[in-house]
Amino acid sequence: MAMTGGTAYLVKSEKTNYGSNSWTTDLYIYVKVISQNVIANTSTIALGMYVYSKYSIAWSDFGTNGTSYIGTATSGSNCFTFTNGQSGSGTKWLIEDKQVTVSHNSNGTLTLPIYWHWGVNSPWGQYTGPSGSYNVTLSTIDRAAPTVTFSVSAITANGFKISANSTSTADIWQYSTNGGSSWTQFSTTASTSASVTLSSLSPNTSYTVKVRARRQYNHVYGTSGSSTVKTLGGAVVNSVNTVTADNATVSITINVTVYEASYTNTLVLKNGSTTILTISGLSWSKGTANRTITLTSAQRTTLLNAMASIKSFTGTFAVSSYSGSTQIGSTSSKTATVLTTATNSAPTISGFTYADSYTTTKNLTGNDQLFVQDYSTLKVTPGTATAKNGASISNYTASCNGLSASNSTGAAITVGKIAKSGSVTVTLSVTDSRGYTAKTSQTVTVIPYTKPKISSITLRRTNDIEAEMQLKFSGSISPVTVDGTQKNSVVYVRYRYKKTSESSYGSYTSIYSGTTKSGTSFSYSNLELCSLDANSSYDFHLQIQDKLYSLSSLDLYFTVPQGTPLIALRKKKVGINTPDPQATLDVDGSIHMNGVNVHGKMGRVDGSTTDLNNVKTPGYYFAYSASTEKHFPTTTIGMLEVFLPESYFIQQRYTVYDGSRMYIRGNYGGTWSSWYTVSLTKVT
Repeated sequence: MAMTGGTAYLVKSEKTNYGSNSWTTDLYIYVKVISQNVIANTSTIALGMYVYSKYSIAWSDFGTNGTSYIGTATSGSNCFTFTNGQSGSGTKWLIEDKQVTVSHNSNGTLTLPIYWHWGVNSPWGQYTGPSGSYNVTLSTIDRAAPTVTFSVSAITANGFKISANSTSTADIWQYSTNGGSSWTQFSTTASTSASVTLSSLSPNTSYTVKVRARRQYNHVYGTSGSSTVKTLGGAVVNSVNTVTADNATVSITINVTVYEASYTNTLVLKNGSTTILTISGLSWSKGTANRTITLTSAQRTTLLNAMASIKSFTGTFAVSSYSGSTQIGSTSSKTATVLTTATNSAPTISGFTYADSYTTTKNLTGNDQLFVQDYSTLKVTPGTATAKNGASISNYTASCNGLSASNSTGAAITVGKIAKSGSVTVTLSVTDSRGYTAKTSQTVTVIPYTKPKISSITLRRTNDIEAEMQLKFSGSISPVTVDGTQKNSVVYVRYRYKKTSESSYGSYTSIYSGTTKSGTSFSYSNLELCSLDANSSYDFHLQIQDKLYSLSSLDLYFTVPQGTPLIALRKKKVGINTPDPQATLDVDGSIHMNGVNVHGKMGRVDGSTTDLNNVKTPGYYFAYSASTEKHFPTTTIGMLEVFLPESYFIQQRYTVYDGSRMYIRGNYGGTWSSWYTVSLTKVT
C-alpha cells in the first residue's frame, strides 16, 4: 500500500544483480505527525518503512539477518517488528506502518531518533541486514508562559487588594504572601486579569506577595515578581522631642507615622516601669508628621509631682492605636528626656536675719548685729523658702568664712565663731527635693580682736635667793570700738601659787588696783609682791582678763625655784651650791682647777653591768662586784680611782678591798693598755 503525507527519508540504497539485469533497491523510513497535544506537550506520529525497486520484489525476513524493526527505540513497546512484504515495480511500497506518541522537551522542542533494521531475503538477492538510526526534528509545541504582573491597593490593617494581569488568557490564578513558599488559588475564570481582596492578615505586618497564572492554551504557569506589602497597623513613633515639664505650657512633640486616620491613639508616658501619664483619644491624620500634645493643667501637675525628687528622667513614650476598643497592631515607643529647669523650678528664699548669740560678746558690744573676731557666735534665722512645681525644701545651709551648718526644718542655724575680721559675707542656701538651690547673702561686721598680750614680764626672788618675790609686767588688750567708743577694758589681774610638790593652787590674789591702765595698755610693778619659802620651789599662775572674761583669759604659768645661795656660810661650815653644808666644805657639783676636773666624784660600780672601759669620769668608786668580762683586773671587790689630768689621758687604779693587791692601767689617745700589778708588802 502506498503511503501519502508525511516525510520519507532514504536510509539505504543497494544494487541488485539478477542474470543479465542489474538495478538498485532503495530503503526509506517514513515519519508522519498525526497530531500534537499542546497541553500534554506530546506528538502522535506514524512510523513506516518503504522500499523502492525497478522491479517487483517479493521478500521475506530470514532469521539469519535478524528481525526487521522500526521505532523510537531498539526494543520495547516503541519498537515495531515485521517479517514480509511485497513491492511493485517502479513504485514505493509500504513495508510497515506503526503509530507512537512521544513527549516533547519542556520548551516544546523534540529531535527524535528513529531506529530501523531490515533483514531481507529475495530471489534476486539478499540484503545483508542493514540497520541504523535517523534523527527527525518534529514541529515545536508552544510552551511559552504568560507574563504576569500585579498591583496592590486598599491596604488595611487586616489585608489589601491584589489586581493581577496576564499577557495570555489564564484559567487558574493564585497568590502567595510568603514569597512563593505556598500558594492560594483565587480565580478559575479564564481571562487576562483577575483580582482578590485579602481580609484576614495580621496588622502592621510585612508580606512578600507574588501572583502566578496558568495559560489556558498550554497550562504553563507564569509567575510575577515579588513585592513587600505591609498591612496597616498602629501608629509608629519615629522620634520624640525633649519635654520641658515645668514650662508654663507643656507640650509633647512626637513624630509619628499614621497608617489609618480613622483609628484613635493613646499615648502613655513612663519613667522606667512607672506610668506617669495616659492620654487617650488622640486623632491624627494619615502620614508621617510631628504631632503636638499640649498637657492640661492637671496633667502638668501630675507630671511635675512625679518629678518632685528628680530634675529629669529618660521617659518612654508609647503609642497604641485602636479601632473602637480593639488595638490595632503593636504598641510603638521611643525614649526622650523629660526635664525641669532651674529657671522655672529653683526655689526662692525671702532672706535671713543674723545675730551674735553669745551673751558675753553681745554684752561687750551692746549690739547683736556686731561680732567679735573668734569669740562671737553667728546665728542665722532663715526667712521664708518656697519650693516650686511639686518640689519641697529639703535643706537650709548657712555659711561664713569656711564655716557651715545646716538643718532641714528652717529653724535658726548656729554657724559658729567667725575667725576673720572686717566685712565678712554670710550666705544662706536653700535646696529643694530636686537638688535646685537658691542663695542669698549679707555682709556682717566683725571687730578685730585678740586675747590680752604681755609685752614684757619679770618674776623672781629678791637676789634670786630670798623668800620675797618681785613681779613686773606690761601689756595690752584689743580695742573693741563701737560707734567710736572703745568698750573693752581690763577686768581681772590676779595671781595664785602652790608648792611644786603640791597638786592644787591656792586662791587668787587680785592686783587689779595696783595695775596701771591707760587706754588699752596696762602695766604693773611690785618688788614686794609676796613671800615664798626660799627652801621650796613654787608654781606661779598669773591671770589677766578683759571684758570677754574667761573666754579670752591670758594665763601665764611660771616655776619659781627655791632660793639657793651660791655660797652658804654656816657655823664652822661652808656650803657651795648647797644651803645646808654637811662638812667644813661641802660642794654640790664638780671642782675644776686650772681647767682640770679635780677628784670629787663619789660613786659605785657594778661589775656585772658596768664596763670599766666606759668609766672615765674622775673620782672614787666602790666596786661592789667585779668581773674580768667587764675589763676589771680581778673578780675581787675593791675601790676604783679614775684620774683625768688631760682630756686625752685617763688612768685607772684598782685596789682590792683588803689592800693586798693594786692594779694600774692607762688610756692614751683612746686605747686602753693592759692592767699592771703593783707589788705590795704586808706590814707586820
